[in-house]
Amino acid sequence: MRVSSPIGDLPFEPRRVRVTRAGVEIEGTMGAWPAHVHVDAADLPMLARLLPLRALSIAVAAGLVVGLARRRRSPAPRRSRHG
Repeated sequence: MRVSSPIGDLPFEPRRVRVTRAGVEIEGTMGAWPAHVHVDAADLPMLARLLPLRALSIAVAAGLVVGLARRRRSPAPRRSRHG
């Protein structure tokens, strides 16, 4: 990936991607500097307007897969025997 900036085009190398409750976090390097990108739910409508319909469909499907995977990993609530 490349990032255009006032000092020129710099390579962006992602090192870590995390999906958190707050959104998606990407840590990496941009040239010689550490860089951090945070995308939260409030950013999604703006990004959706920029994407063609097919890419948007893929992004929504990927989000659903991640959401379902996270749901399956969370333990089921335990019921009390002494109800």
